Amino acid sequence: MKKTITSFAFVLAAAMTVLVPAAWGQQGIAATGKVYKIALCNSYTGNDWRQEMERTLQAVASKPPYKNRCALDIVNTENTAEAQAAGIDALAQKGYNAILVDASSATALNPAIERAAKAGIVVVSFDQVVTSDQAWKVDTNLDIVAKAWATFLAKAIGGKGNIAFDRGLPGAPISEYINKVAKGVLKGYPGIKIVGEFDGKYAEGEGQQGMATVLAVNPKIDGIFSQNFAEPLIRAFNEANRPLVPMVVFDTNGGMVAMTENNVKGLVANNIPGLGAIALKLAVQILDGANPPKVYKVSPGLLATDTSIDLGVGIKAEKLVIGKNCFKDLPTTMDWPVVPSDFGVTVSPQEILGN
Repeated sequence: MKKTITSFAFVLAAAMTVLVPAAWGQQGIAATGKVYKIALCNSYTGNDWRQEMERTLQAVASKPPYKNRCALDIVNTENTAEAQAAGIDALAQKGYNAILVDASSATALNPAIERAAKAGIVVVSFDQVVTSDQAWKVDTNLDIVAKAWATFLAKAIGGKGNIAFDRGLPGAPISEYINKVAKGVLKGYPGIKIVGEFDGKYAEGEGQQGMATVLAVNPKIDGIFSQNFAEPLIRAFNEANRPLVPMVVFDTNGGMVAMTENNVKGLVANNIPGLGAIALKLAVQILDGANPPKVYKVSPGLLATDTSIDLGVGIKAEKLVIGKNCFKDLPTTMDWPVVPSDFGVTVSPQEILGN
């Protein structure tokens, strides 16, 4: 994922748990059985997250048990609903058993998906999901993101102080949802005051400028709630000659290294490139006869420099450690790890980087 993005496809940083009924969650993939034709229909490859998602999916599909159970093809369309709908129709006509969809539109693809489902094709929508009840859906549990962030920040600053609040991308439903849930949590801490808000827009430049503007008019900032990245926030503080404060962010490898090296008390919450691999697993299980619920919420990756803080969401953050879950010698934009620790198939950084 590049740090200037328009789609809300954020990245993983820690072990994740699929919130599904135990019977499905414990079910694996048989090593032998029918080989299924499965296609990914992806609408966008313009950021690092989507490219890493595809490489993760390819790596998983090439390893046991998947290499013996599926033949995977990847089709990238233009980033329009019309182009992707045509792509889904074309795949359906070619007789695929399942189609995985990272959607260009939540609603405009529904007719094509319903045509595919009527033809007996399993459709699993992930990351940017569709609304059709004919598709299974796999996406990140943003309720956990917002609650964990707000709780961590409140406790990290001792329940009182002035905070800056980055609202994300104006008008984006996901940003608005995170903001609503987080502010609801923060209301439980009357000693905390939001003294400056800005729209980081998931972009480094916007995030740094917004933070700099808040710092310019507020001599005291005790914490940061941000849908942006650590590095631009740290730069804004350094350029203003201000001491770093606790922060909660989305981030990639470089930001996690920066938080660790600068001893920032912080929490990273992210979404995994392995969502496509989870969708693949679900598709094979359905084709093998499983009948799981249609909606799956995947817990976000949670990593912290201080793991003593209870996040209030029933999940403990993983400790940020350079060399374990963030790496000085790997690209700053790399999202790692890419699949949940309990997924059953491991993928190396070298495979993701194409080495």
